[in-house]
Amino acid sequence: MLKKPTIFIITFILIISCSKKSQGLKTSDLQTMMSQFLSNHAFYHTLNDEISERILKNYLNSLDHNKYYFYKKDIDLFNKDKNKIDNYLQEKKYKFIFNIFDVYKKRFKEKMLLFKKLLKNKYNFTIDEEIIVDREKIKYALTTQEMQERWRKNIKLQLLNYISADSDLKTAKEKLKKKYDLIFKRMREIDEEKILTQFLNSFSTALDPHSNYLSQDQHEDFKISMELKLEGIGARLSSKDGFVVVESIIPGGATDKLPKNRTLKPNDKIVAVAQAKGEPVDVIDMDLRDVVKKIRGKKGTEVRLTIIRDSEDASKSKRLIIPIIREEIKLQDSDAESDVLVFDFQGEKVKIGYINLPSFYQDHKSGKSSADDIKLHTNKLQKQKVKAIILDLRNNPGGLLNEAVKIAGLYIDQGPVVQIKNKESAPKVIYDFNKEIFYKGPLVILINKFSASASEILSGAIKDYKRGIIIGPRNTFGKGTVQSYKPLDNKKGAVKITTHIFYQPSGSSNQLNGIKPDLIVPAISSIWDVGEEKTLYPLKWTKIPAASFKTLPYASKDIIAKLDQNSNNRISKNKKFKDLLEKIKDLKKKKDEKTISLKQEEKAATPKADSEESGETTDATKNNNNKKEKEDNKDKEKKIIDLENDPFLKEAFNITAEYIEILNPTKSADKKKAEKKTIKKILREKVLKKTQ
Repeated sequence: MLKKPTIFIITFILIISCSKKSQGLKTSDLQTMMSQFLSNHAFYHTLNDEISERILKNYLNSLDHNKYYFYKKDIDLFNKDKNKIDNYLQEKKYKFIFNIFDVYKKRFKEKMLLFKKLLKNKYNFTIDEEIIVDREKIKYALTTQEMQERWRKNIKLQLLNYISADSDLKTAKEKLKKKYDLIFKRMREIDEEKILTQFLNSFSTALDPHSNYLSQDQHEDFKISMELKLEGIGARLSSKDGFVVVESIIPGGATDKLPKNRTLKPNDKIVAVAQAKGEPVDVIDMDLRDVVKKIRGKKGTEVRLTIIRDSEDASKSKRLIIPIIREEIKLQDSDAESDVLVFDFQGEKVKIGYINLPSFYQDHKSGKSSADDIKLHTNKLQKQKVKAIILDLRNNPGGLLNEAVKIAGLYIDQGPVVQIKNKESAPKVIYDFNKEIFYKGPLVILINKFSASASEILSGAIKDYKRGIIIGPRNTFGKGTVQSYKPLDNKKGAVKITTHIFYQPSGSSNQLNGIKPDLIVPAISSIWDVGEEKTLYPLKWTKIPAASFKTLPYASKDIIAKLDQNSNNRISKNKKFKDLLEKIKDLKKKKDEKTISLKQEEKAATPKADSEESGETTDATKNNNNKKEKEDNKDKEKKIIDLENDPFLKEAFNITAEYIEILNPTKSADKKKAEKKTIKKILREKVLKKTQ
């Protein structure tokens, strides 16, 4: 049995899940790390045969997820040890980790030879055949012939994807060959550290889906996601055909401040990186993460990028060297944003505030946090005299627990926000101690299946307190577990361990079930069959006694019933929702089939461009069009409320407008009284005219 180290004290965080050079993970580190996971885990504190079998399954799945490499005989051989993994680990016998990887490496090389052979084949895309893409429905191949057929269909599918994107077959084969050359190169670069990282995650995720080991690179990325900043050049990069390509420029970053004639542009290919006056290092075919590590660096230092830029007529390329002084880059895309909409509801103008919160973040150095930002936005909206606030948590995967508690405290009186508990201890209640309610007006929370963790804590507290109404297409993700996060010594990354399960003030766990909306409104996100219950080895749902708190009069059964009835009536008569429901139905059907046709569809005729129909376009017209397009794109970037393309959001505004009326009956009564008074006045005037 693994020994338990001293329990470490760290801040709780909630997420769904990145310099100095790491000294590298070694087998001598495994025992200490596994002990940390077990001694601090919410439920599992020792290894057993069940966990042993899970570890093996996870490891094999991480190596060969789609069953394109291992044969059934390989798996049968590995499974002889499925109940012995726990013993091997306790005895510090790690040879089995590398034995399994050696078999994988051997099979991988075999499949690369098979790939080169099959790529030379002629492929007929008029034959109506299918490929199964559901891993659970695919069994490990018994024979080389069965494996060869599996690879033939896989290659055909990938070629078809390239052809569908306007490549001819020859070009498609060239692109696919280059792709697999890179894959093979990455395989040859796998070292002991990467193998152990993969195994350690197979171990941690055998305990639950959210316990992980993060390498030093992943740890740096995680810190960036929580602090919304990094030190670098301020550009988003991607990898394409062996090149690192500039995707976009982050506004306000170092690159954005460069002179126009000496700056990066989208689609630029970075081919070499140099540090200040150092020699350029070629980065073609280098892993994206390794290139990013060379480009990132300390604020105030210089990096020189050698780039290739296609000319406007695409006939030739330019080679440029661009020096950039690194700065602290703020990732504003993940900040909270707000706006005000004067919404037309049943002929009346209603001013409604809207806040979008993509994550729960905090930066200790600058003092910036999601809770402070929400408070600032809420204050700004109140000054603009909005009648209600919509807080959009759709697609918000979570973040810091204390931020969710602080934000909930803006809307409720002093009281419990969440309870947390592990297997052995009594529940710990986390309170909002602020006696004042910062915002007392109508509150609407928007959720979907991708709202998780801290999003579920916040929306769960609002629902329990009946402080506002929750709108969504279905329940939230259902991640009701708390993770602790601890950076490791010697730059060996970090461990994220599930230490507690969290519960709503009412005692109900969000685990597996998530938060159920008060009102269901259809949305395209409902097609995705995701959630905690779909993950491997999730912890079970449980219930504990409720904490003591008082509910508020904002979301009674009668209010919700009335809003729900009227919303359903609007949805049933709305053509956009009818089309959306049909689309959801079709997409679900296709998704559930879990097979893909390998038959090429006939391409529709390409419509003529406007210029071809109406004659040549002048340079002046082109310039004006380009200018207008840039302005339109700029407006789109600023716009965070898009009712035209988001029927769910528009209906949420309808519900909010009606909600305002229901919560303000006095104003409605005064309005009716005024209307009656006006009618009486008109009638009196008519009577006077007749008598005259």
